[in-house]
Amino acid sequence: MLTVQEAIKQRRSIRGFSSKEVPDEFVAQMLEAARLAPSGSNRQPWNFIVVRDPSTKKELRRICLGQHFIEQAPVLIVCFANLERYSLEEKRKRRVEFQEAGVNETLSGRFADPAYREQLDTMPVPAETARVGAIANTYIAIEHMVLTATALGLGTCWVGGFDDASEINRLFGLKPSLLPIIVLPVGYPEAKTPAPRPRLKKEEIVIQPERK
Repeated sequence: MLTVQEAIKQRRSIRGFSSKEVPDEFVAQMLEAARLAPSGSNRQPWNFIVVRDPSTKKELRRICLGQHFIEQAPVLIVCFANLERYSLEEKRKRRVEFQEAGVNETLSGRFADPAYREQLDTMPVPAETARVGAIANTYIAIEHMVLTATALGLGTCWVGGFDDASEINRLFGLKPSLLPIIVLPVGYPEAKTPAPRPRLKKEEIVIQPERK
């Protein structure tokens, strides 16, 4: 199995898959990697559906702008951001976990003030804040799965282009609080792994601010 650094360097977006089946244990390892992903306040705002059924894959291909590799991949993992993990009830559960795990003892700044933390626990999370947080944190879990798949010799591709994301909810009978954000095809690449695409140089992404 590849190291993390090796997986990062070898990961590619794969848009062609062989018919070789993906073992259930490999899918389980990917989901475990997602389960262990970090998230703000440990909200873990993600849910996943594993799809192998041909008719369901065909429907997802249609929803995903007709891209053929969606239906071709042996496994699809449909990834959702769960807005309900940002409710007041969930916020209070996480706060109890913080206390029990000793996290409160490591906090600093305003978060070290018990009165401030208690005030936060009574304030609903604004809808847009919840949406952005849920999606951002779910992306972390998805990348955990992607790198695990790469380390196992599998290919994946982030697919976020939908005709209408709500069609995915209707397909599976899910409520609107589950936001479909990515369909992740998983399988063995049918051809040689593509060459790496250009990346910006380090000097182009690290800002060196002028000191005043």
